[in-house]
Amino acid sequence: MIFKEIEFPLTGPLGQPLLIIEWIIFFLYLELAIIFWVRVIRKEKALKNLQEKAYIFLFLGNSFMWMLILIGEFYVDNVHVRLLLSDLGYLVQMTGALFFIFYIEKYKILIKKKLFTFIFTSMVIIFVFISFLAVEYTIVMSFTFWPVFSLFFIFYIKKLNSDFYKQKGLKSFNSDILKFILGFFLLVLGFGLTTTLMINLFGLGIRLLGDIFQIIGIILFGLFFISVPSFSEIDWQKRIDNVLIMHKSGRLIYKKFFRTENIHANESLIAGVMTSLEMMLERVTHEKSMLTIEKKGKIIIIQPGKFINGLLICDENLKSLQILLNNFIEQIELIYSKVLETWDGDLKVFIPINDIANDIFL
Repeated sequence: MIFKEIEFPLTGPLGQPLLIIEWIIFFLYLELAIIFWVRVIRKEKALKNLQEKAYIFLFLGNSFMWMLILIGEFYVDNVHVRLLLSDLGYLVQMTGALFFIFYIEKYKILIKKKLFTFIFTSMVIIFVFISFLAVEYTIVMSFTFWPVFSLFFIFYIKKLNSDFYKQKGLKSFNSDILKFILGFFLLVLGFGLTTTLMINLFGLGIRLLGDIFQIIGIILFGLFFISVPSFSEIDWQKRIDNVLIMHKSGRLIYKKFFRTENIHANESLIAGVMTSLEMMLERVTHEKSMLTIEKKGKIIIIQPGKFINGLLICDENLKSLQILLNNFIEQIELIYSKVLETWDGDLKVFIPINDIANDIFL
């Protein structure tokens, strides 16, 4: 290991490959930001958009950080301008992370209300002061970003991987968490290998290795964020209005209200839904897959069964609610299969369905 101070702008045999690869890193981050921006503008529910908006700021911050570092280290001769661009890049990264945390904590309390938002705001303010008073220490401050950010993510993932996902039938988080851990590790390791200290110790080859690690890490990180469920899926109980069970004959055999304060409005909506459903009963009877329709600003999820049709009226079409409705129908038909096959119209026999509903939805 020989310490040899590297000269900027970066040139030599590895200069051009490094430049190309690091522009690819910039565009990968930018592409992820655009993907989530498109997802946001295609959705109407503001709360559901918060998580996607958070991801936009996270990836946009990292994207422009890399652009500023690239300009400084590959195109600029002046050491003061290069240092200014580097500091500005780290500040952009930290600001993007701050907005990411702000939007996440705006919807969900992880430990205490806005705790991480306060911590990151303090870090950004301290970084700005150091930039003016002791610019040589800004690189040290920038490295405090990763430990605090990883701590936030531990609580973030823990909140997403709630008991609901283990008990109610949504897919396991194991593969997603593996993507995150491996991706985050490669990003931190790769970023560390691209620092000036590591280049001075090992040469430009170590920066090339760091860039490759980062590209793999970004891909894994992106896959994690694309697959991670919305907080709306966790708070499904706040989105549900009613659940109804209809016999294939068209007769309503069970209904349950979850928002008692809106019973009158819900009764009106249910009457309209029942009328519409009677008109399309033949189609629903022969339908094997789940249907979703929108009526009066509400989402109606219809799950056909062998003997019955389940209807769930809610605010959003959530995967969690689809799974719960399907489980509800399966349990009813498992318990009442003989009764439903030869049902004579007696509704009293279905009173115990309320216990099944309470077990699944409450």
